[in-house]
Amino acid sequence: MTGLQMRDVSFGLIVHVARFAVILFGLWLAPLLGVTGWYLGLFVNVLCAVYAVVLVTYLKLWKSIGFLTLWRGRSSLLLLAVPFAEAVFRVVPNGLTDQPPGFGLWTLTLLLVGFNEELISRGVVLSRLSRSFTAIPAVAVTAALFGLQHLSAFATTDRGTYDVLTNVLASATYGFALAAFQYRFSWIWPLIVIHGLADFTSILARTSYGDLVVAVTCVIFLIYGLVVLRPLARRATRARASSEGRNGSARKPDDQRAR
Repeated sequence: MTGLQMRDVSFGLIVHVARFAVILFGLWLAPLLGVTGWYLGLFVNVLCAVYAVVLVTYLKLWKSIGFLTLWRGRSSLLLLAVPFAEAVFRVVPNGLTDQPPGFGLWTLTLLLVGFNEELISRGVVLSRLSRSFTAIPAVAVTAALFGLQHLSAFATTDRGTYDVLTNVLASATYGFALAAFQYRFSWIWPLIVIHGLADFTSILARTSYGDLVVAVTCVIFLIYGLVVLRPLARRATRARASSEGRNGSARKPDDQRAR
C-alpha cells in the first residue's frame, strides 16, 4: 500500500470515528435538552446529518457525487432495481407494522439515516479512496469501513455480540453494492432514498427473515457489486492493453536498430 493510499484509508477511518463521536455527543446532550426515549434516535441522526452536510460542503463534493443530478440514464435506473427489490422484499407477504410514534416520524428518522450514511460513506469516504485506489479496492475498503462503523452498536444498544457482528457483515456487503453503484455512476441521491427505504422496511416489517436469507442477500449484494463494476474493469483492461501496445510500437525501431 502506498503512502497516499494509507493516508486515504486513515482519512476514511477518521471520518467514521468522528461520526461515532457525534453520536456519543448527541446521546449525552439530548437528555440535557429534555429529549428522551424514541426521540433520541431522531435527535442523534439530525446531528449526524449536520456533520455530513458540513463535510460534503467543506470538501465541495455536492456536484461530483451526483447529489444535484436529477437523471443519470436508463442503465443506472435499471441497476437500482436490485437494492430497491431487496428493500421491498421484506414487506412480503405480511406488510408493515405501525410502531409508535407512527410512520411519519419513522420515515423522517430513517431518511436522515440514509442521508447521513450515504453522504459520509459513499460520498466523502469513497470519493477520497477513489483518488488512490482502482475500482474494486476503493469500493471494498469503503464497504469494510461502512460495515465496521456498525460496531458502534456495542456502545449505543443492548444488542448481543452475534447480532451486532451479523449486522456488521450484512452492512459491509450492502455497502459494497451501493459503493459499486456510486463509483460507476456518481449518483448519490437515489441511494439515499433506497437506503432509507431499506431501513424502514427492515425495522417495521411484520416478517423477520432468518440467517439463511441474510446470508443469501449478502452473496447477492457482492455479486451485484462486481457486475456493476465489470464494465469499468473491462475498460481499464483495454486501456492497459492499448498503452502497452503503444509502448511496444515506440520501442520497436530501437529493437530493430539493435538487431
